[in-house]
Amino acid sequence: MIAQERYKYILDSLQSQHTVRATKLASALGVSSETIRRDLEYLEKENQLIRVYGGASILQYDTRQVPYDYRLSANLDEKSSLAQTALRYVSEGTSIILDHSTTSSVFARELKKHFSNLTVVTNSLEILNVFSDIPSYNIIFLGGTFDSFERGCFGEQAKQTIRQLNIDTAFISFGGISLNEGCTETFFSGAEILKEYIRAAQQKIALIDSSKFEHVTLVKVCNISDIDVVITDSSIKPAILNKYKAFVDIVYDSNPSSTD
Repeated sequence: MIAQERYKYILDSLQSQHTVRATKLASALGVSSETIRRDLEYLEKENQLIRVYGGASILQYDTRQVPYDYRLSANLDEKSSLAQTALRYVSEGTSIILDHSTTSSVFARELKKHFSNLTVVTNSLEILNVFSDIPSYNIIFLGGTFDSFERGCFGEQAKQTIRQLNIDTAFISFGGISLNEGCTETFFSGAEILKEYIRAAQQKIALIDSSKFEHVTLVKVCNISDIDVVITDSSIKPAILNKYKAFVDIVYDSNPSSTD
């Protein structure tokens, strides 16, 4: 039996049983325990399962909604790096969407340094505050039901406002990105807003730091094919980069310098 057939058997077994024992896999497949160990190691690296003592367990999706302040300080260098790269996709006078993510908040501060005339659509109170002292910016704040945990507005009122707009470019940060599950978000109301952003914009650009690749969160937003460009940071692993660039245009700064 070739490796791909073994991988399929292992994953099918996990789907039905949730956990599998290495000894039973070896017996069922007629291979050595060493072969099964290597198979499980490979599938774990591919984010298909989690190895546990004596076997493997089905991958559990991340359902955590992490506090905003913690997210804002996490992977800050990577977020700053990709924000610098994202500036290339903005020109003076264009209309853009910035979502409720901390990555978009970092990007907003970079935009403020480089542009004096933009139309910005956002549901983020943090981003509204960033731009509040620039009268030449046209800020469309969505309103709706305020979520203090996310520091943004969500719900039907916010979605109705988006549906009236035609925007040049949406910059969106997802909770995770996976070839199998697409782009995902950690909570339902956030996912619904992101779906509307994607519908409203001519160009869809994902701002995803390298830690979010091969990561799946609770709610699917869209397929990778719905995104035009993925901007990430230079910490992305070459194996991940090669795997994803066959499906989407991935851009990053290979020689990052300190931010302004």
